[in-house]
Amino acid sequence: MQKIIIAAAVMSLLPLTLASASPLAKIAPGAAQIDANVTVGTHLEGQKDGHSVDFDGDTRYRAGATVGIADNLGLDYTYAAHEGNENASVQSHQVNLVYQFNPYLYGFGGYVRNRAKLHGYHDNTSGYQVGAIGRLPITDKTTGWAKFGIGNTITQYEVGVGYAFTDNWEGNISYNDSKYKDFSGDIDAKTHGVNVGVSYKF
Repeated sequence: MQKIIIAAAVMSLLPLTLASASPLAKIAPGAAQIDANVTVGTHLEGQKDGHSVDFDGDTRYRAGATVGIADNLGLDYTYAAHEGNENASVQSHQVNLVYQFNPYLYGFGGYVRNRAKLHGYHDNTSGYQVGAIGRLPITDKTTGWAKFGIGNTITQYEVGVGYAFTDNWEGNISYNDSKYKDFSGDIDAKTHGVNVGVSYKF
């Protein structure tokens, strides 16, 4: 019951925050993690035919969750939102299967759906991505990680570090760079920013 209450409390933060976090140390049935982060210093850029338009960026959010469904196999969901000037925005939903090869290396692959908006323009793209995550314990409480993903509608990388305040709560800071590709009119959107947030691990 306590876990349900805590999960509900963390989920209530998601509309206010944005999620990038160190991966689960051990993916197994019953293991789970919820992430919520604010993106600060975010930047949004539109690209077409080799030309770029800078829309700056507003503080937005990323949110996510990972659930173990078998030994070394998990299901991961990530939502990312980016906004800039002139009502420009990009959102991304990502659902991936994650496989843990060892304590330091994970592979993932799955479905991506992106949405771009600017004034009267809006478009959705759907596709796939595959990638890898590296996890490196630095101290008993500090963990570094790096992530890279590539697909037909997205390319992204991320580096970060997490600090475990307790066995369940972790604070995170990370840098993420993402390119959302192949919107109608041969338009791409590129974002980057620093994410600060928390994770709750069951």
